[in-house]
Amino acid sequence: MALTIHDLDTPAVVVDLDVMEANLARMAAFCRDHRLRLRPHTKTHKVPELAHAQVRSGACGITVAKVGEAEVMAAAGLDNILIAYPVVGALKVERLARLALRRAMTVALDSREAAAGISAGLHSRGASIDVLVEINTGFGRCGVTIGPEAIELARYVASLPSLKFRGVMVYPGNMLVDAGKIAPLVQNERTRDAEIVELFNRAGLPIEIFSAGSTPSAPITGDLPAVNEIRPGTYIYNDMNTVGSGACTLADCATTALVTVVSTAVPGKAMMDGGSKTFSSDTLRTGKAAGYGYIVEDPDAVVSGFNEEHGHLDLRASGRKYRVGERLRVIPNHVCAMINLHDQVYGVRGETVEVVWNVAGRGKLQ
Repeated sequence: MALTIHDLDTPAVVVDLDVMEANLARMAAFCRDHRLRLRPHTKTHKVPELAHAQVRSGACGITVAKVGEAEVMAAAGLDNILIAYPVVGALKVERLARLALRRAMTVALDSREAAAGISAGLHSRGASIDVLVEINTGFGRCGVTIGPEAIELARYVASLPSLKFRGVMVYPGNMLVDAGKIAPLVQNERTRDAEIVELFNRAGLPIEIFSAGSTPSAPITGDLPAVNEIRPGTYIYNDMNTVGSGACTLADCATTALVTVVSTAVPGKAMMDGGSKTFSSDTLRTGKAAGYGYIVEDPDAVVSGFNEEHGHLDLRASGRKYRVGERLRVIPNHVCAMINLHDQVYGVRGETVEVVWNVAGRGKLQ
């Protein structure tokens, strides 16, 4: 007898396969239409089977954040892996070298120290790796400043054994804003990207790969002529922050937390069995909706807060009568953080559970 969504214990992460497959197809078509290399960031799902699905849909390779995530994906047969995070420290470099001996690997970095450490560690083991120099275009998290510092770092990378300079990486994370606020950010990104290309051309350092992206910025990537590769992650599932940014609609949100109402004892409230250890405590950064998630069955109710195992539902604006034992589906604010809290996710079509995936990359922080 087939497993159904009603057979699942809660809290559980449920993925609507029809919606997810449509999300994959839409992003792949966008990249084909705009002649962009698609290198999705697997930090959202952390599931090798889904990374393979992304490659089958047209991705040139994948992106990860940590060496541990790269090891999981490589062990599952994935290749052409970008670690979009500075790899620093002898232990991590040793693991990176082992990966580079059997997979095509690329790393992004923004310091001479990171470059020197990777070069020494890989050269001693006979491995080599491609390198993207990360440049800050406005988000202010990582990345060297546009100017002589960027050129000096690129030249330094090119001079080191076992490293091959391939281009640059930027992360327009500042574009996770309400849809109406994105136009000036796009113009700024276009200007900064053009400055980077001109700077490297003048220096005689051609940029083979200009890697950018994120799901909120993906729809406007066609307006950034310098970019030839994007790294969206959230698009496979989507979440409330992506909805608020205008990059998707509620109908494009494939992933929800299935929860059970466990208490209605306090007037005007209900409690669900998913708290911060189910959803994370990430707040909503875009859109006009309030709270920590969107209740599919009752948009007027507000997920007003979390304890570790308790989700607080504010029912003051809701006309719905809640009862202990009923189930709800909640779209999270930040799906990437939620997935990292779960061992398994359930792929469903209608009410039938078609597949159960192990979140093999969860917790890979090193």
